[in-house]
Amino acid sequence: MTAMFDRDLQGVPDSPEPAAGALTVAGPYGFCSWVALLVEPVSGRESGDPSRERRRADEAIADAGWLAGQWDPSAGARLELRYLHRPGERLRCVLLGRVQAPTRDAAIGAALRLRDRLGALPAHVRAVPVESAADVLKLLDPFRADPAGLVEVRKQIRAGRPVRPDAGVHYYLAVPRLAAGATSWDPLWQSVADLPQPFMLTVGLEPYAPPAPFVGMLADLATRYGRLAVPGRSGPSALRQRTYELPADPFARYASGHFEDAWRRYQSAVFRARITLASPAPLPEPLVARVAATICAPRGDQETTHVVVAPEPDEREVAWRNVTTLDNARWDRRYLGHLEVPTGLRLLAETMDAGEAASAWRLPPAPVAGDRPMFVSVTGDVINVGDNATFVNRSTVSGSFNTTSSPAGPAAAAGPRLNILLACANPRGSEALRTGEEDRTLRQSIRLSAERDRIDIETLNAVTIDDLRRALLNRRFDIVHFSGHGTRRGLVFEDDAGRIFQPPSSALAELFARRGIKVAVLNACYSLSVGRISAIGTEFTIATDGPLSDPAAIEFTRGFYDALGAGRDVPDAYAEGKGAAALKGLTFTAILLRRGEQYGTS
Repeated sequence: MTAMFDRDLQGVPDSPEPAAGALTVAGPYGFCSWVALLVEPVSGRESGDPSRERRRADEAIADAGWLAGQWDPSAGARLELRYLHRPGERLRCVLLGRVQAPTRDAAIGAALRLRDRLGALPAHVRAVPVESAADVLKLLDPFRADPAGLVEVRKQIRAGRPVRPDAGVHYYLAVPRLAAGATSWDPLWQSVADLPQPFMLTVGLEPYAPPAPFVGMLADLATRYGRLAVPGRSGPSALRQRTYELPADPFARYASGHFEDAWRRYQSAVFRARITLASPAPLPEPLVARVAATICAPRGDQETTHVVVAPEPDEREVAWRNVTTLDNARWDRRYLGHLEVPTGLRLLAETMDAGEAASAWRLPPAPVAGDRPMFVSVTGDVINVGDNATFVNRSTVSGSFNTTSSPAGPAAAAGPRLNILLACANPRGSEALRTGEEDRTLRQSIRLSAERDRIDIETLNAVTIDDLRRALLNRRFDIVHFSGHGTRRGLVFEDDAGRIFQPPSSALAELFARRGIKVAVLNACYSLSVGRISAIGTEFTIATDGPLSDPAAIEFTRGFYDALGAGRDVPDAYAEGKGAAALKGLTFTAILLRRGEQYGTS
């Protein structure tokens, strides 16, 4: 068994062939590979002499059509359009791509095919591939963002208070799609070119096919809000025998239109989108406002559909790692505030079709005679950038950003992250457990570990079986860690009223297998009733055939995740967890099952 993380792997390939220009690194369950192209605008391809506005409108249509052709979720493809500015130099436009595959050769092959596809650009731009993996890394991680130099532009999640007694909810939620942006970005590029500090505007897209439950949710919400958007009548009750007329709910009318629009638009080929602004110095507020207004201008009714969000201090590493590895890990504390937003609506808030995404994904505009040159030329032997030169044919980008690579980039975070889902359940009427302490212990172990930048943790408290199913549907997790009660019938979840609910162990195991869970840690009494089955569909399952004390479960958690965070494999982490409990005078009775093993067999 290889280690969970190969910490000795170097991100830069040893030879230029066959991995020329593919930054490839190993992770716990495969290889990730990144590629890049440098892009420049092309002049002289228009017929006649159209106006600037008409030319920009034609370019926007071409960009949208090209982007629609890039929808391909195979190999976990991620796409990124990145603009980089350094004072005294012209703007640089970069296309980046990332794929994932089980083997190094497969990842490199998929990455190079993606690069070829990205390079087939509309007529007003052209590109050359970056042929050095070291240079790809520099473009992924050009500087370290200042604490006040990192924000995202996101869709607004609007809340409203019901006026109808039959609403059935405490508050309404709606997610309007982003308003269309400005036709011409020329004023924005002029503002960016004059900035006295380095700056990045980067737009990430993850192609995905919306799952059927997500599309069904949109249809259901459109119907439910549609009912409340028109006048109705109350039903009889014990206190009121006669019915009375109910007025149309204004917010429901507003929400029903948006959900109906989302249901029509997001049926098939869509993207998860991330729009990020970054700088190694604090971002000027007027620049942020100008970028946001250019990407998503207010609608004709003056409704603003976007919001600018900055990460909290403990979310900055995740936010920056998204930029340097082309990822979409969520950080939502300021974004959601006090709102309890269901998983499906949170996914809606980052979903766009190609037409919507094209408002933010704008390739460099063709130059107009007499205009100031804005973008670096990339198709000659030398790119002139201020006092330095970048030699494309020698595949270097040195001299553009002379900064030290941050620890959040691919070289430090080799391969995909390790995603952990902690599911905690302590239903009413059951013995109180210290699930909060187990959550704190797990997070502390990862936070103090060498591999903390590659490990994400999501916690579901008071978890129902539907909460677990939806979480596994909407995000890939490597480890599911259950903290709660168990009986010989299976694990104990909560129902919607907080009472005890036990799903069939076979169905739970099938869920783990269907969602590709690699490791199941079942910190519950008698969890081997699930473990025997789930070990068939997971690489490893940790479960017990008898009682399990709270202190032992917590100490095992501490040792297990200390070891995973140090880059050890699962068997080693399991031994470390048992040892940590033993050092505290506690007995951890759970066993480790590998795929296909049965308890009591070799």
